[in-house]
Amino acid sequence: MAGKGLNYVIETARQVWNIDPHRDVRIPPALQDSQPVAVDALWTDYGLRPSATNLAFMVQSVAPSDLEQWKRRLRDWPIRAGLLISDGEYLLEYIDPLGRLKERLVEPDSLAVELAAPSSYLFTPKALAEFRGGQLTLADLEESVSKNSLSFLLRQRAELDKAFQDAIKGTLAEIGIQDKLTYPQNSISSRGEIAGHAIRVAIAFLAARILEDKGFFGSDSNIPTDDPRALLNRTVPRANGFFKKALEDSIPYLSDRMLQRLAANLGSRVSFALVDHKDVGLLYERAIKELPNDIEGEEWSDLQRHYTPVAIAERMLELLPLERLRPEERVIFDPAAGSGSLLLAATSRLAGMSDIPEDIKERRLYLAQHVAGNDLDQYADLVTQLRYTLARESLGQDVPFPFPSHFSHEDYKNLTKENIGIKPRVIVANPPFAEDGNTQRAATFIEKVLSWLEEDSQFAFILPQSFLTASTHGIPNVRRLLTENCRIFEVWQCPEGTVGIEASQDVAIVLGTVGNSRITMPSIARAIFSRAKSSDTRDNGFLGKTWIGQLSSELNDWGSITAPSINLSVPTIPLGRLFYVFNGVKPGYLGRQYPPVDKCPEGIKCKLYWRLAWHDKNRLWADPQRVDKNKRYIRYGKQYLHTPCINNENLLDLPKVLVGSDVNRGTSNPLAAHFDTIGLCPNNHMFCILPITESSGKHSKKYSSCKDWSEWETLSCEEQKIWLLGILSSTIVGELSLQGRSSRGITKDLLYKLPLPYNIDNRIIQITRQILERDKNRIPIFKPDELHRRLDEVVEGSYGNPSRLEIVRTGIPPELGLWKSERTKPTFTVRGQVLEISEDNSQIRLYLSGLMDDVREEWLPILPEIPGWALDGTVFEAELSEDVETFAELQERPWAIKRFRHTPRPYLTDEELTEELGIET
Repeated sequence: MAGKGLNYVIETARQVWNIDPHRDVRIPPALQDSQPVAVDALWTDYGLRPSATNLAFMVQSVAPSDLEQWKRRLRDWPIRAGLLISDGEYLLEYIDPLGRLKERLVEPDSLAVELAAPSSYLFTPKALAEFRGGQLTLADLEESVSKNSLSFLLRQRAELDKAFQDAIKGTLAEIGIQDKLTYPQNSISSRGEIAGHAIRVAIAFLAARILEDKGFFGSDSNIPTDDPRALLNRTVPRANGFFKKALEDSIPYLSDRMLQRLAANLGSRVSFALVDHKDVGLLYERAIKELPNDIEGEEWSDLQRHYTPVAIAERMLELLPLERLRPEERVIFDPAAGSGSLLLAATSRLAGMSDIPEDIKERRLYLAQHVAGNDLDQYADLVTQLRYTLARESLGQDVPFPFPSHFSHEDYKNLTKENIGIKPRVIVANPPFAEDGNTQRAATFIEKVLSWLEEDSQFAFILPQSFLTASTHGIPNVRRLLTENCRIFEVWQCPEGTVGIEASQDVAIVLGTVGNSRITMPSIARAIFSRAKSSDTRDNGFLGKTWIGQLSSELNDWGSITAPSINLSVPTIPLGRLFYVFNGVKPGYLGRQYPPVDKCPEGIKCKLYWRLAWHDKNRLWADPQRVDKNKRYIRYGKQYLHTPCINNENLLDLPKVLVGSDVNRGTSNPLAAHFDTIGLCPNNHMFCILPITESSGKHSKKYSSCKDWSEWETLSCEEQKIWLLGILSSTIVGELSLQGRSSRGITKDLLYKLPLPYNIDNRIIQITRQILERDKNRIPIFKPDELHRRLDEVVEGSYGNPSRLEIVRTGIPPELGLWKSERTKPTFTVRGQVLEISEDNSQIRLYLSGLMDDVREEWLPILPEIPGWALDGTVFEAELSEDVETFAELQERPWAIKRFRHTPRPYLTDEELTEELGIET
């Protein structure tokens, strides 16, 4: 009875919806399951291959004893409804609009009526007929993810990630315990090389298992393969060369026990049936993280370490206004394609646009011809092809996702407009960051690729964060080239570990268009300063705080992009007009030969040594007792130090203000200012600061010494230093110091430029003295620190109590929680336009349709997800959380408006628009 009932239900649903189900799909384990569970019949939206975000309806024959277990699975799985057939009864389980699981019995004879009833909209699979020409784009699939889907998706990713990591680590463990292995041609390989082979095979087996669970080998293949060698043999004839390379070049190096480790973790015990093209990129990224550092050369070039995360690549393409280019002109080129993340994102972005061909064959040809790649490495496209194959199979054949028809292997330095073979209008790239002598490769790369582009072309580059601030290695010239010849839409700053597998530096991502308008347009800046470990940027594209900056081509100044500007309404004076700044000594290579000692050798000149690491970050006094007793003295002189600062030798012995030059901005005190009272000799990672009057008149040549401020001259040198110490240790000056500095420190020029209040509030001196006395007496500090609070308050008053946008520099950014809270909320579409930007760039006057307000426009703080191209007044569409009805509510929840989209077809002429709309002339 149950079997007959099953076939009847499946056929009835197929006829009602005119969509064929997927049969015997192995769904990843629910919370109470230990193994994947096969589902008899599964319908997805648009009939696509199953994923965690498109499951609509399932039918399952269930024994009465298993009924409660299947109900729990329906609560855990991201599916809208299911029909459970048990003892001849049809039990319909479905999720209501409030997210609650409901159930009711359905009479067999009324099943067709039930599935076609108006109330069935809750679970009816979405049909292709709902879309123009019956064709899907990727944009049609990018819908809000429900809380249940997101929870399942994150759990699935974590479980698959663990399985993959266990497979790799288990295999690497086998390498570590083997005494002897037999290798091809009797050659001996290092353990690192064997590990490389193991990781290549792991990636290939993972990819083959994804293809298998996605139905790549046909519907008759429902039992997963637990033999990596057998599955790769089956895959090689039907897929690209990466599988062949793994099978022929790498498997011979692996023992049966290693292959068994892979099979045990990636075989039938897991299901890849619901992964999508984004999950594939994340899994690949995890694998190449495990590559040994000592394998290199052409043999391993298919495994790229210079990897751009999928989420970052997609955000780069998403925030370029490709709609401004005609469809036939939209050729997107990555000259340093590597493993293809930016190419995949480019294909995905184009596939989601509404003005490309609708016919499936023409669409496939268009996408293949309008994305192009290049990489000098002959094997670079193997993994790219692999990733395209997996993306295509995860989406299904109804969504064209072809590999680029143009992928060359040239040195980009030799490419010109004439020999490039295509006419790119968009360049996206993650170029090499290495330095060639005194030139940064990324700088020469930008100069090169801009020469290929004509007016109105667009670009998105991943660069070292130092590109925004550096004054050497050819970078200032390229910044000037960009500000004078381009409009910069956006600049992002992402923390180390965001881009690249072994990334140890922060990055900046620059989006723009060639051609500078007569009107200087502001740019959007986004940044995460905190170094707290979080995968949300790398995995999900969270970009942190947003503000508006203004680039100046005349000054070549990108300072307002590196940190939010603080507009001061009171008179200020540069630090360089009042103080002399000089570096501590540099031990260098001589410091290794003559390291610091506990006692000064007889007959040798020594100084009391000081390092920033010995400073207590909670105190302002440089406590000599914190010096390592074995490093108390440093031998002083040209024969002992690489840079002994002979010209400032007498100044080193004076009490002075010390500031850390190499302090990461992602700290609570980015200047690390403290006071040396006994004449310590700091190393070159610190700046020493003295009043000009105490430094024998020495001062920066860029600043004239201040001689006409009578209030200043009434202070003693000690009072001047204590006044400065109080200011430098304040919160507001810590934020002022972020302007124009790199992520890893501050330069002497920026210190000289730092604005100080042009008035003396003696309370700053008094409170700072109290703090120093407390520190010298080693009195415990209680939280909150009332003295520091008062000091902050007085210093802020000296600067006029300016309003400012603060970026949290430590811990998890508070914006992350707000961003996450809006991701899963139902949305509706609104149209809007930026009408005006306030003079201080802190607010926008926004027109927005769709709200319940009586007014249609209002001044608001900058919206965190707004794209840079929208600042010029371009009309946009966006998604707004359904429970936001007024401008006041939007001001409270600015992350509620997201997924901004450019007005389609802005390139149409008046005549073309008339024809498009069918208006008779």
